[in-house]
Amino acid sequence: MNTELIPYVPIAPRVQSKHSELVGICVLFFEIIDRSVYLSVKINHVRTKGFLGICPDQINDLARELNLKTLDINELKNAFENLIYPQFMGEKSIKSPIWNNQEVTVWEFQLNQIDRLDEMKTTYADASLNIDSSLGTLRVWRKSLEASTGNKDVIYNNNDLIYLLQDLEQKLAVVQQYVEDTE
Repeated sequence: MNTELIPYVPIAPRVQSKHSELVGICVLFFEIIDRSVYLSVKINHVRTKGFLGICPDQINDLARELNLKTLDINELKNAFENLIYPQFMGEKSIKSPIWNNQEVTVWEFQLNQIDRLDEMKTTYADASLNIDSSLGTLRVWRKSLEASTGNKDVIYNNNDLIYLLQDLEQKLAVVQQYVEDTE
């Protein structure tokens, strides 16, 4: 299983702007982006992870190809100045890897990305929940084992106990991490 692949999350539904009247044109623009990505059209001229660079000249061509409304490029660029998400990084000239390293002007956006290297810190609530869950599980198993003494119909499989112990081990590791982080 390839753990490096992250499914594409559409941008259009998540667009945020400082001015609500400018959200509409930005949503239309990112709808073009989302549909292009869905159809596997190479549109990102930037190879940096978490960034999108699109050539303004190709936007209305893509819109026509996708049977979407064409956009006023100047109005769209003005709307980008008020974007909260995705963050508009400005207009840049780059050598495009998808256009044979030709010089091209792109609008660059910073997108959210998943940082797989930075582990989240365990909180007090997480540690408490894991301790409570572990204690509850131990109590249930103890009562169950006490009740089964002498009852030949109750049979516990080795795998049941192995899975229980693995689960407890994982929960207690979270608690241990919390204790070590707070020292």
